[in-house]
Amino acid sequence: MGVLVARSPDEWAQVITDSFVPLSLGSMAASFHGSVHSSSLGSAATLTDVRTYGAQVVLRTGRLVRREPSDDCLFSLHLDGEGAVLQGDSGAEWSRGGGALYDASRPYELHFRTDARQLVLQVPRDQLRDRGSQVEGAYGRGLPAGHPTVRVLAAYMRELVDTCGLLTGDQRAELGFTAIDLLATAVRAVVGEGSGVPSGRAALLASMQTYVREHMSDPRLTPESLAHRHRVSVRYVGDLFAGAGTSPAAFIRAERLRAAYRILTDPRRSGSTVSAVAARCGFTDRTTFTRAFVRAYGRTPAEVRGASSREA
Repeated sequence: MGVLVARSPDEWAQVITDSFVPLSLGSMAASFHGSVHSSSLGSAATLTDVRTYGAQVVLRTGRLVRREPSDDCLFSLHLDGEGAVLQGDSGAEWSRGGGALYDASRPYELHFRTDARQLVLQVPRDQLRDRGSQVEGAYGRGLPAGHPTVRVLAAYMRELVDTCGLLTGDQRAELGFTAIDLLATAVRAVVGEGSGVPSGRAALLASMQTYVREHMSDPRLTPESLAHRHRVSVRYVGDLFAGAGTSPAAFIRAERLRAAYRILTDPRRSGSTVSAVAARCGFTDRTTFTRAFVRAYGRTPAEVRGASSREA
């Protein structure tokens, strides 16, 4: 997408809706004007350079969420200006070199009190969840400029936005996965530091979930082996996962399918056959894998890979 420019409230509302998700304006300075320049990073992400001149309030209202839902997360890296992001009970002032993560499936507000520039990385929520990020605790919170992981992420995003026009589609897609990896690392580091150390049942459940993610390629991974590994009964394992709204078998299957989806949409792994992807993610045969994948995503693994190749 090229540069889109707006000089009126109606034009700006349309530009930001087309560039991100459906949005509306709460207010805007009379002399306001702005521009966006979006670069596709394959099927996994979009990086957008947003420059605005004059105060404004951007709203993702409850009505818009209900009418036009989205499962995307947006991370705004703030380069210049003053303002704040609000979502739910959380809020953070923009800080130069820092940023904030917000969730398009829930209402939010973006306040800009001055001219501003931001780089916005938009990714499907599952892309962060698949990387073990504690996204639910991060929405509306600031990722401070001084944190080492945020500094690395910020430097990468700045360089990427400056060079996107020189890259091929495959190169942008590959670097897009790296951007998501860096964002996930920053979220884990910042949110983990502020959330305290889980204990008791929560700690045991977290340990089991981590173990599943690290051993999902093992076809012998089952609720029974999980119970044996953590020296508790199968019934207790079931109770722990039930408290998180799922079952151990469903969690294992979902993690395997998410990992498979990531591989199938990753251009770096386009040489892997569907059977090889199934085996790598712990499925013992391709037929079982394909049936489970279709139930989860509504398309076959081959269709997902083909669509991803065309988008890249």
